Amino acid sequence: MRWWLGAIVLLVAAVGGAQEATYLVRGDQLPTAVAENGYVQSVTSRSPQETLVRVATIRVPVGSEGSYARVRRSNVPELPDGFETPSQLRSKLRPGLDAWEAATEVLKWVAVNLKLADSGGAQDAETVLRRGHGRCSGIANATTALLLAAGFEARTVSGVLVTKDGVVPHRWVACRLPKAGWVPTDPTLGLWTLTPNHLAFADTVTAVPHVEIVEPGRDSLESLPRWKGRPIRPNAGSTLVCRLAAGEGPDRATAILYGAGGDVRRAMLQPEGRFEQLLPGWWRLVVEVDGTVLEERQLRLQPAQLHTFTVTPARLEQRSEVGS
Repeated sequence: MRWWLGAIVLLVAAVGGAQEATYLVRGDQLPTAVAENGYVQSVTSRSPQETLVRVATIRVPVGSEGSYARVRRSNVPELPDGFETPSQLRSKLRPGLDAWEAATEVLKWVAVNLKLADSGGAQDAETVLRRGHGRCSGIANATTALLLAAGFEARTVSGVLVTKDGVVPHRWVACRLPKAGWVPTDPTLGLWTLTPNHLAFADTVTAVPHVEIVEPGRDSLESLPRWKGRPIRPNAGSTLVCRLAAGEGPDRATAILYGAGGDVRRAMLQPEGRFEQLLPGWWRLVVEVDGTVLEERQLRLQPAQLHTFTVTPARLEQRSEVGS
């Protein structure tokens, strides 16, 4: 394993909101090591035809920075002769957008206009765009072509999807965003997100391997915001600062944040604790000392905003009186 991949795997273990799964895979083709923004797959070879695979999907904001205009100036797409971006999408790709917003407009257009279907026939980008539907491979091909036409670096990713009904060949997309690197997205599922049930391979899977589930992953995307019912991993996160008023109160106060999907984060209040890169949405905040709750409430965090919450001396005194 490359040193940087090992570092990212260690980071995954420390980041709240990670979803993980482990598989034992046997076959002539085996998964490959991957380290991308929001998706890390590590492999440990057992034999030439068997490998242990650990997949982690990280539920934190993408964190891309940079203008779409600069992306367009710096990249030259490789497209079939005569390929044209649909006019409705082209009109939305304004130079004033940031890069994440522009790439997301492409993903949104695909979600609305291309349907997943067991389509026969060709699955190339132009055919799928003309037809309006395709298999997962066709939708991935079309999404990649549209991102390339918009000026982004993009590629399709081959692999399998582990479902309750078995293992099926699958294909999704990775797009390179400034400051964020390669970010995966499954256009049949949502925007800028995969699940621990996605296993990436270096080449097109020609024979479905045998996959044994060692540690099952949760196919839960409930911690993510939604766009038209589809999960979307936002670009910018929320920041929450929790503090004791005027620096008063117990020395060992701890703020605990509980998010959807089992995400739990802690910070000591000395006199304040800071939580960053939080997914927008509802969180439950608990402030406690040695297991005694001082404050508890629900907070709705907005993207790219700083939120503050102060535990006042009055609240501390009330809690102390109740406990006496």
